[in-house]
Amino acid sequence: MNLSIKMLIVFLLLIAIPLGIQGYVTYKDFSNALEQKTIDYVVRIIRQINISLEQALKEEMQSLSLLPLYNEDVRKLLEKYSLPEYEGIAPTSEEKNLVFRHIAGSTFYKPEIRGIQIIANNGYIFTNMDPYIVRSFIDYHKEPWYEKVKQADGKWVTLPQHKPHYLNESTPEVYVSIAKLIRDPSSTQLMGMIKLDLRLELFQQITSNYQAGELGHLLVVNDQQELYYEQNIEMPSSVTQEIIRTLPAHEMNTRMSIEGQRYLVVTNHSEFLSLKVVSMIPLKVLLSKSIALRNFTFVIAFVCLVFSGLLALFFSNQLSKPLKILKNKMRLVEQGKFNTNLVINVVSNDEFGQLARGFNRMTEEIEYLINEVYKIGLKEKEAELAALLSRINPHFIYNTLESINMMAIRHQAYDVSDMVSAFGNLLRYSVDKHDRMVQLQEELQSLQSYVKIQKIRYGERLNVIFEVEEELLGMPIPKLLLQPLVENAIYHGLGEHGEGGTVWVSAVLFEKDILLTVSDNGKGLSEEDIQALRSSLYIPIIHVDGMGMGRGMALRNINDRMVLMFGKDYAIDIDGGEGKGAAFTLTIPIADGGEMNL
Repeated sequence: MNLSIKMLIVFLLLIAIPLGIQGYVTYKDFSNALEQKTIDYVVRIIRQINISLEQALKEEMQSLSLLPLYNEDVRKLLEKYSLPEYEGIAPTSEEKNLVFRHIAGSTFYKPEIRGIQIIANNGYIFTNMDPYIVRSFIDYHKEPWYEKVKQADGKWVTLPQHKPHYLNESTPEVYVSIAKLIRDPSSTQLMGMIKLDLRLELFQQITSNYQAGELGHLLVVNDQQELYYEQNIEMPSSVTQEIIRTLPAHEMNTRMSIEGQRYLVVTNHSEFLSLKVVSMIPLKVLLSKSIALRNFTFVIAFVCLVFSGLLALFFSNQLSKPLKILKNKMRLVEQGKFNTNLVINVVSNDEFGQLARGFNRMTEEIEYLINEVYKIGLKEKEAELAALLSRINPHFIYNTLESINMMAIRHQAYDVSDMVSAFGNLLRYSVDKHDRMVQLQEELQSLQSYVKIQKIRYGERLNVIFEVEEELLGMPIPKLLLQPLVENAIYHGLGEHGEGGTVWVSAVLFEKDILLTVSDNGKGLSEEDIQALRSSLYIPIIHVDGMGMGRGMALRNINDRMVLMFGKDYAIDIDGGEGKGAAFTLTIPIADGGEMNL
């Protein structure tokens, strides 16, 4: 993992962690505040519902409490039908109408009241309802709700949802009732009971001012967890029963989980009615706003993170860019490419700038030392060559060759004369001219003298073709590069070729380099031969042939000179194939001004 990636990761972590913590804290604070605000609001509403429910039922209780006791006619009828001899005997129509007139007025403009029943001790029911709907007699002692009325002993009690057995409705409905025993004030003797059946519309009227979404799932239950009213009838009954079963006994605000759904439960208790109003709000509904805020926060955080990531990427690249440049330059130094531009442009004075300046000084020193070693090597080679040439008296050789030439002409041995003249020219080029660099034209003229000598030997079997671009003739190249390659092509490429062959010498301009190629159509080189020759360029050659210069030695010397003068990228290139001849290519760099790039 490179430095810029590491810096990017660090930057992102430094941005993402505080941003995530801030978003989480904001979300939690908002959620808690919203939950508390909702609890306070719901508590106020269900308290008001409880108060309204108390007022409605108190009003009914007060209006009905005095009816049987302070109405003489009703009281006498109840006393009459409490006697044993009236067991199973129904009142007369006049008696029924008498009680009906007294209780019917209590139901005017009160559609929530289904009916008022005054039940005598003999089980007869006096009612304000249609007599065809209400049964005449009932054994109220066997009714499931009677035990609760009996225990109240003359006090009003509320009865949970039930279907009265004394009603002959085609579709039985569920009612909530209030009831109490009727006793003689003077003797406390039981005279019967009064029961008021209320439709559930009473609760609907009280809760109609509040939307169901505000209160969630609204329940009204008593202390025995018996259901009086349920606002959200769409909720499965199993869930409702589980809610009622797990409700706390006292007022509290808590969270409950029922069938995988979490609820906020808010309760309010009425001491007068012994009823609890319960609001259950699904947390997913309660927290919908906070979830929207959370999602919005996540989106903003993501956008900020992406934007910050782009900034972090930009700054990490800017900070690591000088190091990347330094690394690339160091790789060039490692590869020995000192002929490329290794200088790092420095404008800053920070640590990167100091490193770059130190690197520039180091490469300058290394390049200086390499040039010094190179110069020393050249001087040593020149000194060796001068020492070798100093042992020979070239003028003596020239005079001798001239004498041989004249003698050959005198005897009309013109081939010998041409060979001696060519050899003299070749010798003068090699010995007298001490320059390391010569024009390509001079190198080719010397090569033509060598070719003339070889053509006298091989005759028509040897054909040498020169393909040189004219504008390159004045370009400087290292001396004595081509002759060893042509000699190598003739002796090793065509020497064993019975029919002779052709040697091509070409010079072309490619971009900013001169490509010098010597190729032949001789026996060629196998892949193993090519690999062996390439390896021999860097391994000392021990074996030499009888002429004093082995094939590997000639190529090695040329390659050493090219690498020493121009660098490793300018080593000799070898190509060929079996039966396809061989090709040796030298690349000579040219500077922008057209001069040799040394």
